[in-house]
Amino acid sequence: MNFYNKLKRFVQHHGINGLYLKILGVLKYNLNNLVNKRDYEKELQIILEENPGGKVMIFISPVPWNLPLYQRPHHLAKELAELGFIYFYCTNDPVKDKINGFKKIFSNCYLTNQQELLLNLKDSKIIQFYSTDMRNLGPIYKKAISNNDIILYEYIDELHSDITGEIPNYVYENHKKFLIDEKNCHIIASADKLLDEVKNFRSINYKLVTNGVDKNHFVKKINRISIPKEIQSLIKKEKPIIGYFGAFAAWFDYELVKELAVKRPQYEILLIGWDYDKSIYKYELNKIPNITILGPVEYNILPQYAIHFDVSTIPFKINEVTESTSPVKLFEYMAMGKPIVTTNMKECRKYNSVIIAEERNNFILKIDEALSLKNDDSYLSSMEKEALNNTWSKKAAVIKEVLKK
Repeated sequence: MNFYNKLKRFVQHHGINGLYLKILGVLKYNLNNLVNKRDYEKELQIILEENPGGKVMIFISPVPWNLPLYQRPHHLAKELAELGFIYFYCTNDPVKDKINGFKKIFSNCYLTNQQELLLNLKDSKIIQFYSTDMRNLGPIYKKAISNNDIILYEYIDELHSDITGEIPNYVYENHKKFLIDEKNCHIIASADKLLDEVKNFRSINYKLVTNGVDKNHFVKKINRISIPKEIQSLIKKEKPIIGYFGAFAAWFDYELVKELAVKRPQYEILLIGWDYDKSIYKYELNKIPNITILGPVEYNILPQYAIHFDVSTIPFKINEVTESTSPVKLFEYMAMGKPIVTTNMKECRKYNSVIIAEERNNFILKIDEALSLKNDDSYLSSMEKEALNNTWSKKAAVIKEVLKK
């Protein structure tokens, strides 16, 4: 992505005032970094001494820690640290994360803006990349190989402009380089379609690791006394609530949700999430009386809202992006124990507890079917079993095994 397009995208999301604050913040953090470099070196040395024998893992993150959505990078950071790695989450936005130096976020897990300091450590390390990173990772890769470091490359989404914006040529070049390098690079793919591509380039050091769930976080009981105020009036209607939480973007089928609302006025539709690409309000869903739209809800309190769903949904369009998507929310819905209806997505078809609308025009009928299952013990047991099989701790354990090879 060239500088102009990056600037344009930033202003679209944050405005001119946001750009001004960003520039001031970057200048401040860069100055502090120069002034306090020796202090940060000492801080790192103390961390390493406190964790003797732990393998250092450095995540070159394409996103800040403080995001509207709590996703794969957050969960795996915690779980890999619990497995004994000394995990460093190198933010791409220290201003947003308000970090200069090192901040302990979990046991063995640190948020930092000291990427260069970490990469210069002489001992062999694990350096983790994401396929969605639009920066040129080539120089880091080259330096890592010369130091006998291990590269963990997570192929987590289709390389597509709907997800990342314009994709520079060097991203494709580096992507292929990582896939081909069987000796130094270990590959994790998050979906079968992505795994199939990986198999075209290598025969060893790769594994499928879909997204997962912190099951205990989503196992909640309805508390009628402490209903969040934003949905109190909705709950009082005592109508079935058809819910969704996550991102709103080009792959979300707004027209399908609108059709559901119009054809089933007896249902209430609750949409919770982040307007990723400023698309949701173009469809004027907020003008339909039985649709309620909330902004992003913090992960810590999200279950207090979602527990009121009668049916949970993933109404995505079927296209190149969604055919390669392992939705985090899918496993969180399982943990909640709310019947799940999705469009005909490849990664959703794997699970017995997911009710698939094979054709777009039978999505509404599948919602009706799901409502009849909300108290079905056999169905609920199937959901719980699949949630337990897809915890983040199990996903991290697979990654650890891959790195041993």
